[in-house]
Amino acid sequence: MKITFDDNITKRLSELTESKTGDFVLDFDHTLSTEMIDSSCCGITRYRIVLVDKGAVPAVFDGRIDSPMGEFFCKKWGMMYFDEEMNVRLTANHLIEIMGRGEQIAPHIEIVDYRQK
Repeated sequence: MKITFDDNITKRLSELTESKTGDFVLDFDHTLSTEMIDSSCCGITRYRIVLVDKGAVPAVFDGRIDSPMGEFFCKKWGMMYFDEEMNVRLTANHLIEIMGRGEQIAPHIEIVDYRQK
């Protein structure tokens, strides 16, 4: 399984890790959040790319996705909803979406930085 990024997203992720490294997590059920989010039938509510301190990925994120930015961590059970080849891109209306094989996986995702400053 692999995830790639368009130039806009690559630049944004690179800028985040320029001065301090971290690990990327593809969080799709707000495990890394203080928000209370009602669960949908399958438990996936909103995708986010979360940057955490290097080596601080919680054990619940037991899945791995290859990317040009390094490994992305995720929950292994949720990988059944992913495609083998995914692309994260900026849309014409400046939203970030994850695309699978010609099909949208998530229409609006966030990129958040949870590293300790």
